[in-house]
Amino acid sequence: MKLRTILLSLASCCLWTAFAQTPVGIENPNFAADELFCASCYYPAITGWTVGPNTGVQKNSAGDFPGSLPGGSPNFAYVGNLNSTGSIMQILGATVRANRTYTLKMSVGQQLGIALTGYIAGLMADSVILASDTTLRPAPGTFLEETIVYNSGPAPPQVGRPLVIFVKSVGNGQVDIANVSLTVQ
Repeated sequence: MKLRTILLSLASCCLWTAFAQTPVGIENPNFAADELFCASCYYPAITGWTVGPNTGVQKNSAGDFPGSLPGGSPNFAYVGNLNSTGSIMQILGATVRANRTYTLKMSVGQQLGIALTGYIAGLMADSVILASDTTLRPAPGTFLEETIVYNSGPAPPQVGRPLVIFVKSVGNGQVDIANVSLTVQ
């Protein structure tokens, strides 16, 4: 009876481990590594991220988002502006592996007074989009949590290639990003 109890405990432990989500390292996931010294200050670069035009890090103020930002950082990434699109991306140390589920989460926001005309956010490898979304439309001054899931399957063509997180604004507007995370199971 004791042996059976031990074996059942080991089996349940192994099953739990097999289904556990493991965090994937992202440099500067909440944009706090960039120290900005005034309310609503911005800088056209983001530590750890490759940025396109009209993109950077901004410090929150009540004129941008009245409440605190998701994840607790005072900063968020602004992507695009009223004149042009913008983009951010980060090449990760993690690679595409077979039979894995990758879950990308980020907060998508719309500043007060700046239109969010659209965006695309997701995961890619070798310039191939693996999973993406474009659907969230947060009210001005708020964020919504985006969840993007990629199931790699038994033989993904990009196996062994680095994963890339990307966000691109669409149209003449701005999308704001905070609190980025990625897990693999």
